[in-house]
Amino acid sequence: YVELPAVGRKVKQMQPIAVVESVKSVSDIFAPVSGEVMEVNQALEATPELINKDAFGEGWIAKIKMDDPSELDGLMTAEVYEEHIKANPH
Repeated sequence: YVELPAVGRKVKQMQPIAVVESVKSVSDIFAPVSGEVMEVNQALEATPELINKDAFGEGWIAKIKMDDPSELDGLMTAEVYEEHIKANPH
């Protein structure tokens, strides 16, 4: 199950914007940047598993119009994140 944010909602970087529920857990999804939600992926309502199957393609959650593009400077690249996960297993 995926609870999507409302289009038009103002979000703040690193604040919860959506919720993903699986058989094992409920997890908040945090906004990578501050701004306004311009579009949400309605396909996730019927097929939430797209997030796991194609996170960088069909499994996107929301499109956000950024307030401050400089917030991108504090985010990890995919490669750095992969290394972080390997070094910090949960």
